[in-house]
Amino acid sequence: AAKTKEKKLASEAIEKKTAEVAELGIAVAEMANDLEDTEEALAADKKFITELETSCKTKAAEWEERKNLRAEELVALADTIKVLNDDDALDLFNKVLPKPGAESFMQVQVTAASTRARAMKFLKEGVRAGARADRSRFDAIFLALHGKKV
Repeated sequence: AAKTKEKKLASEAIEKKTAEVAELGIAVAEMANDLEDTEEALAADKKFITELETSCKTKAAEWEERKNLRAEELVALADTIKVLNDDDALDLFNKVLPKPGAESFMQVQVTAASTRARAMKFLKEGVRAGARADRSRFDAIFLALHGKKV
């Protein structure tokens, strides 16, 4: 009976150890997969770092170029302002620009009356051109342009 009990305990211990070995085997396999995944992630991260370093160097060079260009533009603007503020430029502007009261191509003033007159002219031409069918709309606009209530 003692031998049977001892055999039974040994069998249970063997089964327990076998289960532990199986669980440890699974754990080892999972760890191996995790190690493989981690190594792949590490390789991807190293590749990203090298690409990032290259990109940073490129961006730094572009920034320096942009900064130098802006500095040159500021110098050019300062020179332009200096030239435009010079007395020679004022004399040149006075020669080129028309004097007050002189004829020029630039429209200086438009009065409400002249705008009204132009609108009346266009409307009358529209009525003459064949829009007689709906003359009531034109009449209302004519009255409004003459300053009368509609």
